[in-house]
Amino acid sequence: MKACAWTCIVGGSLCLAFAGCSASAGGSGIDSGNNGSGARAGGGASDVDLGSGATLALGGGDGADPEPDTGCQTGGAEFAPKVPTVLLLVDRSGTMFKDAGNPWGVLRDSVLKVVADLNDQVRFGFVAVTGEQAAGMCPLLDEILPADSNYEAVKAKYVSLSAPVKGESPGMRGLERAAEILAADTTEGDKYVMFVTDGEQDFCNDGDFACPTDSVVHRLQTLAAQGFKTFIFGLPMTSTDAQAQARYPLVLQAFADAGAGAAVAPVLPPGGTGPINIFYNCQGVPEWQAEALAAGRGAMQTLGTYAAASGGTKVYTPDPTNEMALTQEIRNVLSGVKSCVFDIGGDIKVIQSRLDEAHVYVEGVEVPLDTGGANGWHMPTATQIELVGSACENWRLPQNNKIDWDFPCQILEPK
Repeated sequence: MKACAWTCIVGGSLCLAFAGCSASAGGSGIDSGNNGSGARAGGGASDVDLGSGATLALGGGDGADPEPDTGCQTGGAEFAPKVPTVLLLVDRSGTMFKDAGNPWGVLRDSVLKVVADLNDQVRFGFVAVTGEQAAGMCPLLDEILPADSNYEAVKAKYVSLSAPVKGESPGMRGLERAAEILAADTTEGDKYVMFVTDGEQDFCNDGDFACPTDSVVHRLQTLAAQGFKTFIFGLPMTSTDAQAQARYPLVLQAFADAGAGAAVAPVLPPGGTGPINIFYNCQGVPEWQAEALAAGRGAMQTLGTYAAASGGTKVYTPDPTNEMALTQEIRNVLSGVKSCVFDIGGDIKVIQSRLDEAHVYVEGVEVPLDTGGANGWHMPTATQIELVGSACENWRLPQNNKIDWDFPCQILEPK
């Protein structure tokens, strides 16, 4: 984990780089002030060595307590959020390089701007996926594994990629690789995929759309079950096929729902009345059959799991010809990966039976304490704050970039 995950925390407040804000540096010891800056305990308090010359005053001696509504935040008592990992999965199909604004180039430039801005706050990785049926190469993957401060490596790989010969869209193979990469990444923090495509997927054989669509839904649901949420960016389809154009929003919605672990409405073949028709269409497709066998599917079963209606997960459909708007859309999505878990540094822990004496604020509005861990803030361990429920959702909104905490000295103790 980075020593200073999103930006340095001073006086108990955290101001994220998304808003371009910064916290002013404070002096040593315990500062006095508002919302997370505290006053040293009164006479008779004992000092606990936190290392690096920092000390934390704990109440004691004559029993004097710190002033009301003041915190005890210094050196080793700073909370820092866990660093998220985002794997950028980009469809490198031939249509991404066609005219009408050259989606590949505009997307690349927009993605790299955001990666550069968040280079110190997010661990980025990159996978581009395509395939060439005629050459017997499917998939063709170009990747950079996630790492800290990974902008230069991602940029070098991204800008080196040119248009494929034909360029198929085996997105399921890219998602399969994404699952392998994220599962093998042992770093702490939430992990996400941002999947960008401009059309329906295939097994590099231009076959029935229902089978590769079912495969992608399955891969997305597998990622979600592993705790890896996927955001879907659907760029405009360039196909002139009227049926494909009509299906495309339904396909993207199914992908978005599957990526979020929500209910997925099946995208049925023409004349289909239910998921069983996906099985009938796909049972003779070798690639689909192989996946069904590997997944342990039986007769009459699809790869994906379906419901009667969509879960309504947001699909991001930016205009690839408007670089400024596209960049902002990507930035808005990635602001939503802000961690809702904050670790306390140093050799300090919190007395959890006294959490009602502490306070947490987002943009100056107090977050309610919920020791049941359902909605508000709580401490799952003696060294972690976690925002849960709507409190976490609210913190992840793009406009919310400052979190403060007020922990009185008397509820902190050495480990």
